Amino acid sequence: MSSKSRFAGKVALVTGAGRGIGRGTAEALLEHGAKVIALDIIPENLKKLKDKYPEITTVQIDLGNWKATKEVIEGLPTVDCLVNNAAVFRKGSIVDVSEEEISYILDVNLKAYLNVAQVVARKLIAEKRRGAFVNVASAAANKPAAGFGAYCISKSGVQMLTEVLACELGPYGIRVNGINPSLVNTDMGKIVGGEVIRIVTERTPLGRIGEVSDIVNGILFLLSDESSYMTGHSLVIDGGFLKN
Repeated sequence: MSSKSRFAGKVALVTGAGRGIGRGTAEALLEHGAKVIALDIIPENLKKLKDKYPEITTVQIDLGNWKATKEVIEGLPTVDCLVNNAAVFRKGSIVDVSEEEISYILDVNLKAYLNVAQVVARKLIAEKRRGAFVNVASAAANKPAAGFGAYCISKSGVQMLTEVLACELGPYGIRVNGINPSLVNTDMGKIVGGEVIRIVTERTPLGRIGEVSDIVNGILFLLSDESSYMTGHSLVIDGGFLKN
């Protein structure tokens, strides 16, 4: 299959598309023939994406704002392929996390995924169209880590959200799967610090942290017809980290 035809005729929505995994996914979907809508909170990152790929539709939005996000998604074309990817990360003890911090993390990392998925799903159901969703969670959903508690909680919620959505939307022909990457070489990945990167690398059988392309390839697989009998699955892409 030609790379230009894999998602030909499909509309794809990617959140957190301004950089890292989100940008890599948006670029790959465009390369494979999709019409791409890219959402991000940072206008500068969207401008860079738009300057390079004028055909991409970019939307600046704070996904933590439930009402505003819902209104934006309702105003977009019906989406065939959804990638919920936007996330925030905060280091710190779970004992010390404030209500404001945990609310912010859950608003962006979990509630926004539900909000966007609800609107996209309702449109697909109303039009009797099939769809494929991918929620980007994390290996942190499977393995707790001291100092990253709030993030782990949010990502474990994403994994369960994926499974619940799969159960409810499957009868309508909408597949919902997840991606659980370990540490990836992105700006967010670097926030954890060099010592954590060293430890993860040492504990990963393949001897390195992930690259954006490693994760994007998994997302494309789960969105494509190649995984047409998969739903409710969380694909771990971690170089063997969770096994060690």
